[in-house]
Amino acid sequence: MDKFFQIINFAVMKNWTILEIIKWTTDFFKEKQIEKARLNAEYIVAHVLQCKRFDLYVRFEDIVSEIDRAEIRKLIVRRCKNEPLQYVLGETEFYGYRFFVNSAVLIPRPETEYLVEKIIKENPSLESVLDIGTGSGAIAVSLKKELPNCNVTASDISEKALEIAKKNAAENQVTIEFIQSDLFENIEDKYSVIVSNPPYIPLREYKDIDSEVKDFEPQSALLAEADGLHYYQKILEQAKEYLHENGIVYFEIGHDQAERIKKIAENNGFFDVETLKDLNEFDRMMRIK
Repeated sequence: MDKFFQIINFAVMKNWTILEIIKWTTDFFKEKQIEKARLNAEYIVAHVLQCKRFDLYVRFEDIVSEIDRAEIRKLIVRRCKNEPLQYVLGETEFYGYRFFVNSAVLIPRPETEYLVEKIIKENPSLESVLDIGTGSGAIAVSLKKELPNCNVTASDISEKALEIAKKNAAENQVTIEFIQSDLFENIEDKYSVIVSNPPYIPLREYKDIDSEVKDFEPQSALLAEADGLHYYQKILEQAKEYLHENGIVYFEIGHDQAERIKKIAENNGFFDVETLKDLNEFDRMMRIK
């Protein structure tokens, strides 16, 4: 039977066990060249059945209801069109916490967890932080969870992104001040730390990035003018006005941007500039005092 016909009738065919659905979905994803096909299948089934992925292993012989099969089918169709799994599920994990995501925000990356970890380790008594371009709120929420006495402010130009960020703050039971702002436009206070993972992909690279990213994630959160340096330039031009004495700016950066951002920082009066590498030894972060 043709696979497309099968998926159309997925919800009304014979009784399916969890294991049968996982095996079928895995095969289908492999045909569609979806990476980590089995893992994707398990996450989708676990999501619909509202259980942890590992719980599936003791439930393989359970029969899946027709309603749940119909929902699984919808998610399979979305995933085989290369929509990122995190958007398909509507959620992801970051720094051990659950975050809701949709196409209004970037999917938080594991590399950004390293940025959060650095800030926490280097500033255990941090009093205040501003997260510029918060998106899903992953950085701001994680910092507030780990540093509960820190006053956290998160800004974004996108109203839709802020809606998701506020939902994630509520989900993780933290209090954060959210401000709709184009960079510093609506910011009034000063902070001990300013952190940003801004758009930094230049146009010359954007056309070649993975289709899952390019076709589904918001372009405005990825693409930056001035060869990817636009937002670093704008933030560093104004950051001193919004930092306490001895304040620090932390950036996530592109792998080949460190030297150029260092020059921008120095041109704006910052002279204590350090590039930090990720676990793969790529330039990934900058700490600017």
